[in-house]
Amino acid sequence: MQRLLLKTTIFVVLFFVSFFISHSVFAAVVINEVLYDATGTDTGKEYIILYNNGDEAINLTGYELNAVSGDYYVLPNFSLNAKSFVVIHWRAEGTNSQTDLYTGTSGFDANMGDTSGWVALFKSHPTTSTAKDLIVDYLEYGAGGKTWESAAVNAGIWTAGNFIVDADSGKAIKLKIDGQDNNSPDDWMTIEPTVSASPPTEENTPTKSQPSDKENASTSNQPPIADAGNDILAFLGQEINFNGTQSSDPENDELAFSWNMGDGRLIEKPAFTYKYLYPGTYLVSLTVYDGKNYATDTITVKIQPVQININEFLPNPSEQDQDEWIEIFNNSGSITDISGWQLDDGEGGSKPFVFPQNTFIAPKSYLVFPKQITGVALNNDKDSVRLLLPEGIVFQEIKYENPPRGKSSAKTDEGFVWSMPTPGAANLVIVNSEPNPKNIIYQNNIVPQTTKSPSQKQLIQYAPVESNTDTGYKKIAMPETGQTEAGGSQLAMAQKSVVAGFASTNLIYILILIVFSGLMIGLLLIKIRKRKKASL
Repeated sequence: MQRLLLKTTIFVVLFFVSFFISHSVFAAVVINEVLYDATGTDTGKEYIILYNNGDEAINLTGYELNAVSGDYYVLPNFSLNAKSFVVIHWRAEGTNSQTDLYTGTSGFDANMGDTSGWVALFKSHPTTSTAKDLIVDYLEYGAGGKTWESAAVNAGIWTAGNFIVDADSGKAIKLKIDGQDNNSPDDWMTIEPTVSASPPTEENTPTKSQPSDKENASTSNQPPIADAGNDILAFLGQEINFNGTQSSDPENDELAFSWNMGDGRLIEKPAFTYKYLYPGTYLVSLTVYDGKNYATDTITVKIQPVQININEFLPNPSEQDQDEWIEIFNNSGSITDISGWQLDDGEGGSKPFVFPQNTFIAPKSYLVFPKQITGVALNNDKDSVRLLLPEGIVFQEIKYENPPRGKSSAKTDEGFVWSMPTPGAANLVIVNSEPNPKNIIYQNNIVPQTTKSPSQKQLIQYAPVESNTDTGYKKIAMPETGQTEAGGSQLAMAQKSVVAGFASTNLIYILILIVFSGLMIGLLLIKIRKRKKASL
């Protein structure tokens, strides 16, 4: 019994291994380009290009191509080398070679459809029942519902009703990136044919000493130059401009653009704005295609969270200066990595404190950094507290003057105010607290702006959207405090009113407790009286 179970297990494993290996080999051969409506007379000018995207040669002997009802081209004894093309000339006579195969005209009664049609590649001759198991690659253009669509859908290599937009007469359709076929019309573009539009003759039929027109075109055409711009530092939710229009082509050929945004999104535009949904470092690549050659440029886009900020700090402790501290707050709903961020005082003061690697802050949580650890000393007369990005760019700065002893500067919706210290907890803000200071500096919304030469790579520079300063920050004027003298102000009055409020609240609680206790005692007495009556 155990032997039978072992044999069955081995058989099943080998079956699935062979299944997936065979399908991965077949998937390496794709239909890469098609010219189905040549300029003028189509006969002898139409072609289909296959591409081996794998790392090993593939034997295509006996494979069949179908692009016209009833006409199947059976490939001869032929192997397609790795990363190589073969051009199949439809309804054309010629001498077969490693780069060109000819269907001939015998038995081929029609050209491919000019406005709509299909191309299907099979491992061998298909029937209605076997087609889904034999089909290797498939496309349809101009309209959906073409021959063999159902087989391709059942095989998982096409979507019912999808089709590639019909190309103008004389234009070919081609995969945007050779061999990268995701079985979608979006994979395709319209280009000038890469193979000569003239029917082959004895003089121009490819031979070993005379390369084909496709090879000549590839060697004579210079590749384009891709330029994705500078590396970018931006913030979560910020609209970022991506511009590939500095890309160029030596022959001034028209370029097709394909951006990979690094987060799974592909965009087929030369320039656009984009917004990332999560912080992180993204590798963004731009691929340009001039109809014959490709070029790629890659940049790094670093997206920082925007909901990390200085929430409170104590610049003038009651006892000793070593008791100073700075508190930051994560206002987001997720854990945030602040490794490499920096805390500092005013420019030219203490050495910035760099958060160590793997420093995380929990959502809606506080982190307090004492002076004993950071070494950041805050002056008792006038200074500023700054939060810097890992790149050294100031993200937030709060300036202050003449801090009251023992009072912290706490963040509110209106700005920072002097308040009772609450390290590691929500700020305790008293109504009409004394503002700190009259000018509070925040990081403004920013947009990338830069100038560069096409080949240069540098960190993109930032400028404020609307600001009357050149520092990237915005000054917000605070209202006058109305205090008459230092130490004696509305703050003291507010503290008294708060104490009185606490006393009023406590009195209400006491009255409620007395009433509740009276009710309970009354119920207890009634219950005792009922028991006495029952005993009598």
